[in-house]
Amino acid sequence: MNTGKRTLGSAIFTDIDSNAYLGKLYARLLKGYGMHVFNIGQSQQAGLFTSKEKSDILRFADILSKSNDPAKADSHMIWAQEIVILMNELYPDDPLVKLYAGNVFSSVGNHKGLELVNKTYSEPNALEEIFAKFRSDYLAIPAEPGEHFFGEQKNAYDHLTDECFSYSAPTSMGKSFIMRMFIKDEIMHGAQKNYALIVPTKALINEVRTKVIDDLGGEKNTEKINYLARCNYSVVTAASDIALEDESQNFILVMTPERLLYLLIAKPHFDLDYLFIDEAHKLSGKNSRAPF
Repeated sequence: MNTGKRTLGSAIFTDIDSNAYLGKLYARLLKGYGMHVFNIGQSQQAGLFTSKEKSDILRFADILSKSNDPAKADSHMIWAQEIVILMNELYPDDPLVKLYAGNVFSSVGNHKGLELVNKTYSEPNALEEIFAKFRSDYLAIPAEPGEHFFGEQKNAYDHLTDECFSYSAPTSMGKSFIMRMFIKDEIMHGAQKNYALIVPTKALINEVRTKVIDDLGGEKNTEKINYLARCNYSVVTAASDIALEDESQNFILVMTPERLLYLLIAKPHFDLDYLFIDEAHKLSGKNSRAPF
């Protein structure tokens, strides 16, 4: 039977969006940041918040970063990060801002943000420190252990071995990065397969190709190991590439749908182990390109 009771967390997070005091502080923060960007009224910025107000907006950010609201948790966590990022811009040397920023980024699992804002941050108690270490290990990128996925990136990465998997996310989510890290990890562990990264336009081919080469053997490869050469892989961008004549090699194809079609027409028995389609929703578009 429903008694009408709800948890303390539910009560806090359900109404926090409409908290008038938070709204007032947030509006003032946005105005102060705008003045900072355009270098207007430096003396006014200095008095943007009283000591109490500064502490209060940071505490709001801390609360938002721990949201468990079923519908709004993601937007609350984004809001929390926005607040501490803007506060850090306005008060770059304030230890209280650094402390709360570290707590917020740690709470949401944003290790890159934590590293940029407060790399010396440590959790205030042992239990939280243990959980933070577990989460750090869980979100570590297998192909680059010193780097970390965001939580949603990790969720997508873990499904890339599914027979079929579709994932929708904003451009800034780094979907192509997830694909490339999956391919890199496979090759580093000795996989002898063929991969295809299908991009929507020719303009993206060289950009993605360069990133793949950097991941596996270029100057940005921190391991200083050329996995492309070691594991006998070539990165191919056209069906006419001479490298395709060497059947002893494995390939990473970076192509548009049309170029992949030409390749499969020329080599109908070419085996593809993994096919990654960027902007796959365009497959169902009502236009001349969709059939490709």
